[in-house]
Amino acid sequence: MHSPIRGAALLAGLAAALLQTPGHACSTCKCGDYTISLFGTEKPFESRFRVGIDYLYRSETQGDPALLARQTDEQRLLLGLSYALTDDLSVALQAPFVRKQIRDGNLARQQAEGFGDVDLVGRFTLLREGGVSGRHLAGLRVGVRLPTTEQVRDGNGDRLDIDVQPDAGSTVPNLGGWYAYFRYPWFVTTTLTAFSFGDGNQDFSPGDAVVASALAQYGLTQSFALQAGIDARYAERNRFSGVEDPDSGGTLAMVFGGIALRMADELVLSAGAQVPVLDDLNGHQEEDPVVRVGLAYDF
Repeated sequence: MHSPIRGAALLAGLAAALLQTPGHACSTCKCGDYTISLFGTEKPFESRFRVGIDYLYRSETQGDPALLARQTDEQRLLLGLSYALTDDLSVALQAPFVRKQIRDGNLARQQAEGFGDVDLVGRFTLLREGGVSGRHLAGLRVGVRLPTTEQVRDGNGDRLDIDVQPDAGSTVPNLGGWYAYFRYPWFVTTTLTAFSFGDGNQDFSPGDAVVASALAQYGLTQSFALQAGIDARYAERNRFSGVEDPDSGGTLAMVFGGIALRMADELVLSAGAQVPVLDDLNGHQEEDPVVRVGLAYDF
């Protein structure tokens, strides 16, 4: 006699599960150090002024497919400036313009574009060994990400979902170290940086992260080089209104392969792709390959 009650309770539970929107987490820290190309693969020298433009395309899926998975497609254009105040001190500014589209399992879509959070970075050379100007260089990397993004709203003036916003709107101090080796035709650089995220927009608190990058370049000629590397990221879980998102954070490593081409005395084109090789992400997360293309010009 209780079976109808049990059946109704079961149906109600299933309906609640199907109607519940799972927590999603926009990517707050990409896998890799994209200031490497902005600072350059040459030895730093005083008064070098570089303008760089990098294009990045990536996509990811988060959430349980049995409930409501969400796919994010992102195009990010990084506009950068770097200047060497001395041979041992360089500063850089990077401002992203972002276009995102999110698609849910129920076919709902949102799209937004706008400027993201600006990065300010300083790189200090503390060690030079080997040769007059140094074959081995190492130092510190100090930066801060500023909450400069503006939240995108729909036609009714309501804010779009945090996942589709250009950036998190979080203040992010970061500190790390770097090492570079120069011996033509080889160039090798590594960086390790820790990011401490503050609270962002819409009660979103990104998880703190550690990002590591290693890039090797082999010059086939003075104008053409092959590049290979690995980028890795460990991030803690994100929080929404103080509640952890189970489908966020974890460890991701991607291998990189690409080329660098000097098309004029001061103009360099780089292009390549990242492919996941280690995926130990929390919950339901899937990262797709990433495409990167960049231009840099030295004045």
